[in-house]
Amino acid sequence: MKSLLFIHGPNGVGKSTTCERLFRRLPHSSRLDSDWCRMINPFDLMPEIELLAERHISVLLRGYLECSLVEHVIFSYGLHGPLKRIWERVLHNLQDMSFHLLPITLTCSEEENTRRMIQDGRDAAGYIQHSLQTRVVYGGLPYPVIDSTGLSVDETVDNILMLLQESHSKA
Repeated sequence: MKSLLFIHGPNGVGKSTTCERLFRRLPHSSRLDSDWCRMINPFDLMPEIELLAERHISVLLRGYLECSLVEHVIFSYGLHGPLKRIWERVLHNLQDMSFHLLPITLTCSEEENTRRMIQDGRDAAGYIQHSLQTRVVYGGLPYPVIDSTGLSVDETVDNILMLLQESHSKA
């Protein structure tokens, strides 16, 4: 059965970097970053844009899941605010498909999160402060958590691959 690896976590935690490395290491995989599905300038998550993002994500995930050459779909996403509603609607749109969903929360310490966002050149004044406030959304979710504080990208990917292997052995 195909796998949909749903890698989510706070902004700046390293989702895109980790998913890119995971994609390179995991044969027969595809990768979708949610940012690609809502590239509009200026970006304002109003109802029309929510619907557009939902459609884009649903169509692209469905396409990857239907492709006979793809065994694993890697999807990085934030799950705070209206993004949670979008994700729930995407899952509803895919309910007629057969796949194994493996949601994984990627996190790190607040200090490490801040350091990574500064290193990425993100706006220290507004963006970082807002991003840090969304971290509470990810505590207590009923998903496996990988704390990447002090881990290299490859070590984080190793943890994801271990979770993937464990999930397949249970299925």
